Amino acid sequence: MTGSMFANKVAIVTGGGSGIGRAASRRLAAEGASVVVADLNGESAEATASLIVQAGGNAIAIKADISSDADNEAMFEAAERAFGGVDLTFLNAGMLQPYIPFDQVTPALFDKIIAVNLRGTFLGLQLALARSRPGGACVVTASAAGVIGFSEAAAYATSKHGMVGLVRSAARAFAEKKLRVNAICPGMVLTPMNGLEQDDSIQTELADPDYRGGLSAQHIAEVALFLLSRNAAGVNGQAQLVDAALLSSFPPLDL
Repeated sequence: MTGSMFANKVAIVTGGGSGIGRAASRRLAAEGASVVVADLNGESAEATASLIVQAGGNAIAIKADISSDADNEAMFEAAERAFGGVDLTFLNAGMLQPYIPFDQVTPALFDKIIAVNLRGTFLGLQLALARSRPGGACVVTASAAGVIGFSEAAAYATSKHGMVGLVRSAARAFAEKKLRVNAICPGMVLTPMNGLEQDDSIQTELADPDYRGGLSAQHIAEVALFLLSRNAAGVNGQAQLVDAALLSSFPPLDL
């Protein structure tokens, strides 16, 4: 699976060590991009970069905590040193919270989720705005929990609602610099973050998921690639659900 959609482009992917981030990193490289794979788990980031290089692509890995100002700066500096600049940024890294009732969410847990998911995204967005070359784009992985409440994961849902707000609020600034920014709101994705084993297969033709069912990492990655591409030049400041119709209607009735 090779192409030239992103020939001569440089992409940064956070959370690139597994799941959606690994699938997106590999697909970006297959379409011609040079990729900076960033992940809190440095070994996982290296594994993704190795898969790309073995397939004939260009990639480097960097260990990074997106809640850190310095680590965010380091990702962009690494891209500029290795590949000459930045065109595309997929701010995909994030963390879940334990599923607990609202009244059991502690301030410490709330602060941690907000620091990673919301503050980390804010830092990445500001750097993508400042350092991306004209014609580039940024995509943020939010969640279906960014458009609807989640009783068992209040801190997580709050962070994802905030991420959608950041994207919408940043759209004007991005447009003024000839850039775009959008969010993806996945439903249930069958990845290690949700307790499943890493699936490193890349399909040439994706199967349709079941109605309201689980999606593969590549289902989400392909939408990210579209939004990062010039094919989505008219899309800015949007939050796209990718959820196999999970939130489209009431659950099916048992008739």
